[in-house]
Formats: sequence, C-alpha cells, structure tokens
Amino acid sequence: MTLLSIIAICLGFWLYPNINHFQTPPYKTEKPLTYLSKASAGPDGSMIVIGDSRQEIIRIGSKGSIEEVIRQDDATIRHDFTDIAVAADGTIYVLDTILDGYGLYVREERIVRYAIGDTKGTVLFTFEGSGTNKRVGLIKGLQVVKEDIYFYINEETNVQLNRLSAAGGKAEELLTFKLPADRYLSEIVGYAPDQIYYSTKRGAIFRVNAGGESELSYPLEGMDRTRKNFPEGLLLHENGKLYFIDRLVNAVTSMNAKDSSNLRTVIDEASLKTKAPHAESLDIMDLTMNTAGQMELALGDSIVSMDEAGSHTSVLTKLTYDRGSVVQGWITWLAAAVLLVILVMIIRLFYVHVLNRRISLFFKQVFAIVPILIIAMIMLSNFIYDSFSSKMEDEMQKQLSLLARNGQNMINGDQLNRLTSPNDYMSKDYESIRSKMNFLFESEDPANRKGLYSTLYRYENGEIFIIMDDDDGVNMYKPFPKNELNRLVVEKGEVVTDRWEDATGKWLYAIGPIYDSTNKIVGVYETGRDLNVLYQSNQTIYKSIMRNIGLISLVLIVLVLAVTYYLLSSLRKLRKSVMEMANGNWDVKVNIRSQDEVGDLGEQFNRMALHIRTYIKDITSFSEASHRFVPQQIFKYLGKKGITDIHLGDQVQQNMTVMVANIRSFHHLSKQLTPKQNFDFMNTFLKRFSPFVRTEEGLISKYLGAGFMALFPSRNEDALRAAVAIRRELVSYNESLKASGFAPVDLGMAIHKGPLMLGIVGEEQRMEGNVISDDVNITATLERMSDTMGASILVTRTFYEQLRSPERFRFRLLGRVRIDGKDDPIELIDVYEGDSDTERALKDRTKPLFEKGIMLCQEGRFFDARETFIEVIKINRFDKAAKLYFYLCDEYYQKGSTEGWNGTLAV
Repeated sequence: MTLLSIIAICLGFWLYPNINHFQTPPYKTEKPLTYLSKASAGPDGSMIVIGDSRQEIIRIGSKGSIEEVIRQDDATIRHDFTDIAVAADGTIYVLDTILDGYGLYVREERIVRYAIGDTKGTVLFTFEGSGTNKRVGLIKGLQVVKEDIYFYINEETNVQLNRLSAAGGKAEELLTFKLPADRYLSEIVGYAPDQIYYSTKRGAIFRVNAGGESELSYPLEGMDRTRKNFPEGLLLHENGKLYFIDRLVNAVTSMNAKDSSNLRTVIDEASLKTKAPHAESLDIMDLTMNTAGQMELALGDSIVSMDEAGSHTSVLTKLTYDRGSVVQGWITWLAAAVLLVILVMIIRLFYVHVLNRRISLFFKQVFAIVPILIIAMIMLSNFIYDSFSSKMEDEMQKQLSLLARNGQNMINGDQLNRLTSPNDYMSKDYESIRSKMNFLFESEDPANRKGLYSTLYRYENGEIFIIMDDDDGVNMYKPFPKNELNRLVVEKGEVVTDRWEDATGKWLYAIGPIYDSTNKIVGVYETGRDLNVLYQSNQTIYKSIMRNIGLISLVLIVLVLAVTYYLLSSLRKLRKSVMEMANGNWDVKVNIRSQDEVGDLGEQFNRMALHIRTYIKDITSFSEASHRFVPQQIFKYLGKKGITDIHLGDQVQQNMTVMVANIRSFHHLSKQLTPKQNFDFMNTFLKRFSPFVRTEEGLISKYLGAGFMALFPSRNEDALRAAVAIRRELVSYNESLKASGFAPVDLGMAIHKGPLMLGIVGEEQRMEGNVISDDVNITATLERMSDTMGASILVTRTFYEQLRSPERFRFRLLGRVRIDGKDDPIELIDVYEGDSDTERALKDRTKPLFEKGIMLCQEGRFFDARETFIEVIKINRFDKAAKLYFYLCDEYYQKGSTEGWNGTLAV
C-alpha cells in the first residue's frame, strides 16, 4: 500500500502540469476553426490567430497542425484578445482587453508576451481605461519590430506613438500627432515617419508625413469607390503596398502606399466563394502576409492562403493536433486511469488489511445516508438554479423585447434616412440618434447598466447596414447579413428575440423595427446582453445557492449522524456483549431497555448464550479428544472447519518440506525393554521432541515406530531450525537417559521438499490423515542413509537452495548419491549445525579438504581423491562419509570404476 501511495503521489504531481490535456479527449485529433477575429504571420510559415470569440490564441504550424493553444483563464472577469503581433522568433505579443463585470466597458488594457511554450504570459505594459470605451480600448496598432514593440494610444484628437522593449520596462513616447478636424481614429499601422497610415470612422485612410501632418490617401478623387466603401484591417507590407479590407463589398484591396496609385481589388467575395466553397462564413475578418509572400485571409471559420495572383490557393477549416500532442494526451488520460485504479486498490487494501474487511455499522449508514443527502441537495440546487436562470433569461428576453419595441419611439426614422454613408459619422443627426439610444442609460453608471448594449441598423434597398453599435471596434455602414429573423423585422415589423454568436462573443438580443414619417421601415433597433457575462452572473448566483444549500446540508448531516448514533446505542450494547462472548466470556448477558426489534434481539441473544454455554461444555470434551488424534492444520489445508466436515477421499496437493526423524538402532534398545517400557519410552521421547516441530509452525503427520514424520508448509527454514533444535536437545535428553540407566540414543534426520498429496485414506468406518508422495519415500530413504553418510541432518541440495539464508547453517557437500528406483542422482548436503561442539569444529576444519575430495572423486581422479580423504580422516577419524569415499576411491583406483559410472555414490 505504501508503494502504491508513492506511485499515486508521483502520478498526481506529473498530471497536474499536464491538466490542460483533459480539455480535449485523446481520440479527438482535429479542432475546427471558430469565430476568428485576428491573424498574424509567424516564422517558418506558421500562423497565429485569435479565435473562439476572442477567447483563445492558436499557433498553427505550416502544415495546419496545432502547435499551441492559449486560452483566457480568468473566470472572475471578462477578458478579450483584441490585437496580436508576432516576433521573428515566434514570441506572441497580444493586446488583452479587460472589460467590466458585464462585458461592456473597458477597464484596463494590457500588452502581454507569450514565449513559445508559455501559456501563462508576462504582462509588459498596462493602461487604465477611461471607463467610457466599449469593448475596444484606446491602444491601437500593436506591432513588433526586432526587439521593440510599437503601439499607439488614441486619446480624443491626439494619437501618441510609443515604443516598448520586448523585455518590458517603461514605454517611450516617440511621436504625437493630431487628427484632422471631425476625424476619428479607427485603425493604424506603421511606425516609421512618413510610413504611418490610419483609417478613420468616416471611411478614409490618411498618411502621417515626416512633419506629423495627416494627408488623405484614400479615397482620392477619381477613385472608383462608392460613398459606403469602408477600409478595415490595414496591412502595410514591405513591398510598399497598403492592403485593406473593403468592408462594404467584403473584398481585399491594395494600393501603392506612397502615392495611393495602382488601386485594385486583390480578391472579391465571388472569387473567395469559388476558392473556399465549403466555408460557412465568407466575411473577411483579418488579413496578413506570411514570410513566403502569400496572403492569409482569416474568415469566420477558415483560413484562405493565396498568392496575389490567386493561382495558388489553400483553405484550412480544421486543425490537426500534432502526433506528440496526441501521444501526450493518451499518456495523460491513461495515467489518470492508472491513478484511478491505484486509488481504488489503495482503498481496497486499506479496507482489507487495515480495517480487516470491517466497517462500523455507523459509518456504513453514514456512507449510505450522507451521499444520498448530498446528491439530493445538489439536485435541489441545480433544480433551483435551472428554474431561476431559466426564469431570469425569460425575464431578460421580455425586457429586451420591450426595449426593442420602444426603439421605434426613441429613434427618428427620418434622421436615420439622412445617414447615408460613413462620412455622416458623428454628424448632427448621428449625435441626435445616439443620445436617444442612450436615453435609457443616461442616469445610470456603467455598473447599473449591467452590460446592456444597443445597435442600430439601416435598412436600405433590401440590405442591412450597421450604423452605430456599443462596440467601438465596429465601424459605420458595415454590412450585416440578412436572415430569417431580421427579415421578420424589416418585412413584417415584428419584434424578435434570439441568441447570437460571432467573433466578438455570445449574445442574447431582441430586435425591432424603426419607422420613418411615412410609416416605412427604414431600420432595425437591437438591444441585448453579453451571454458570457450573464453566465458569469448566473454562476455567482449558483455558487451562492450551493453555499447556502451546503450549509443546510451540513446541518442536516450533523443531525442525521447524531440521531443515527443515538439509535445505534442499543446495537452497540449488543455488539459489546457479542464481542465479550467471542473472547470467551460465555457468562455475558446483554441489558437492552428499548422495546423494539433490537430489544427482542437482545432477549433472544441471552437465550442463545445460555444454550451455547450448555453446548460448549459438551463439544469441548469431544473437540479436545479429536485434536489429539488429528492435527488441526490438516483441516485447514483440506479447506475444512473441523473433524465433522472430513470425508473419505478429501485431498489436496501441496508443495511442502518433509522431515523424517528416527531413533537409530532402536530395535536393539527395544529388545532390552518390556512392551510397557517400549510404549513409555516412545511417549517420553515424542513428548520431548514434538514441541520443536510445532514451535516452527510444522505439523507431525505420522508417528513412526521409533520416530515421526513432520510437514512444514510455510518456510523452508522452519524445518531446518526445528531439526537443529532437536539435535541440540538430544544432548540433554541422552544425559537424562544415562541418569535413568539407559544407553544414549542417536537420531537420524533427513529433510527434502517436493509436491505431495495430503488427504484422508481408509474406509467409511475407519479413516486417517495420510501423505502420499514419492518425495516422502525419498526422505525416508535418506533418513536411513544418514547414519552411513555420517550426517546427523541429511538434506537434499534441492531443498537447501530454496533457503533464503543458507549461510546461517554450517554445512558441507556430500556429493551425488544414486537411490534405488530413481534414475537421476540426488545431491546431498550434511547440515552439522546441530552436532556437538567437537564434531562441528572437526567438520569446519576439514570442510575444504572434504569437498575437494568430493570434486576429485566426481571427476574420476580417484588417486588424488583417496589421498585427500586420507588427510581428512587423519584430522577427523570419526568422519564416516570420508571413510566411505576413501574405500570407494581406493577400490576404483585399484580395480577401475564400473561401466557407466557418472560420479555418483551408491549406498
């Protein structure tokens, strides 16, 4: 559980910085372009656009892949990306416009730098808004040249050029010029003297000469342009041309910047429709030139790339996530899934190993009731919120509908008829209409206006044009598409409410007709509200509802828990009594006063306890007797609860360590004893040595004539520790025998490990537990060989290699031995850890020589082996194994080995 917890923590730390990958499912490999507003060319054919209604910046690779997405992440107030510029190294500089709480008035403007890979951004410059500009502030013409950022601040009739280092710091004022009389700045490009161009709200383009004076560049006399043509999206290219969007006809126009010559249409709407037939919107939102000289046109939902001749065109409507992002997304989602699985495993392990699969009834009720209460309260909160927000939206629509209907009373249609071109911007009629439109808000400050906006449209010759709008970025006489809703207004005079989403945001609006003195519909009045702000306002209300419901839920939960705790008091008394009984207190008695089902249960418990006490007395006698005949571990391995569950043929296969211990030459001793003395002797012997087996978690499977066979199901070391302990106890046991007049005895012990069948044999009237396995027979054979091999504890190499720490026991190799009935030889080991101090010392001293002799013998070097064993015998004349090998090597040296001899010893 600790390891899983560490892995979970590491995964959590890794997932946190990659949390943005959860915004998009990993199987989603494409992202559609939506509501584009600005575009700027980046290095190496890349492009950076502002999309999603000014809420995100997308860095697009040369092949149409998404390299980076930057989103507005401030959920407390409305931010809009309104302008963008890109440096040669790919660094993005963006104008971040902060609006008031209702998304209408500009509170602050920031120039923010986003280096490649940085989605948080660094604020380089801040400009406080005047509180009167709507949706677009006073900073214009954001440009980046090498290490410098250029921008303009437009305050009334003065326009100020500023330079700011890309590293930040204080802005430096470079130039200030005045606008011509009755001219109002719309857009501006350029920064070098005599190369600054700006458009005005009246649809003209001026050039600022070296002296700071403004000269008209467009439209000049003789130019083929109507009174309604309006230039937007100015682009001053290094080729000396000035490009702009002719908003009236939705076309891109170019001219020589210096002398306004060579005016021509680069691409019109008809050509654009041919080049981008699948684009839902053909409105040109912005234009830019990439490093290859191609023009990039940002439509509402697509990007059209083309050269000026229009011969090479490509259209991009969907962006693809690069392979690295997709792989990273899958890894992130898979890591989250692994984290979830690990958390479930941790909970389960905690439940199994810490809580021992036990949870208090109180907590079970808590886990059952509290989620139900919380879910119910959340559903109630959502129901209240949905009802409230739906009603609030309905009320807002009714209010907007009423305001739109009143538009025909506030606005003079004859004055609207006299506004015939952008040149009428801020004229007497324009000012009069605007003052009437703002009449409803004259006595209210921006906070009380709550983001309500108004827009006036002119209906002329079956077309609709924007005349004035509560967005300072929208110019006069901008064409507006005709649709089913506004057709109901201009053709039938109906008032309509609906929703709208475009590159500037999401809106809830109402539109109504404007009539002139002849009762002819000449315009459309629109009023509405920013839905994003409405959603934010609703979220504030929702949080308030959730907070209040949360407090109520908390009080309810506390009350429910208190009542639950009180109601469970009787069960706790009963539980306490049951626990005492489980701990062996059979005389326990529960005292429950409540007159209910729990009280009945307590009374029945007392009766049950009485019957149990009687039954236990009877069963205890039987159980104690049965335990003495059948080891309880046998029931466990057979999956039985007790002797009453045992049936003939029950069996299970286990991989266990087998130990056989027998008194050597017991038949000589038994001849000297009477039958009763034989029984007494064996019972005394087994009583003395059997506990060492149980101490090491072994079980005695069978008592032999002069010993026993034991099984060790857990650790291999258990058998060896038990054997060593028995050997050491044998010393004191022999001393007691000597004191009683008996000759000392010696034990032969062998240990081996292998698969065996443990089960019940016999017939229905007589059964017993038994072990059947070839490895058991091998162990019994090895025990009989132990005396010949001079080993007190004889083990197989197969068993010894499975010990976790074999070096803790003194041992020596005895070589390979062939056993009758077995084709493969068995390698034996003499564990002399339990021998007497003298024997251990002698075997320690001769171990290297002895094992060397074994190796020489197996290699067939019988003379060398014989001489080595002679050296061993000289040191330890009691070494039976050395003598055995000496005679074998001497015989083989004198007569030669038998045919087919493979280095094994036949005993």
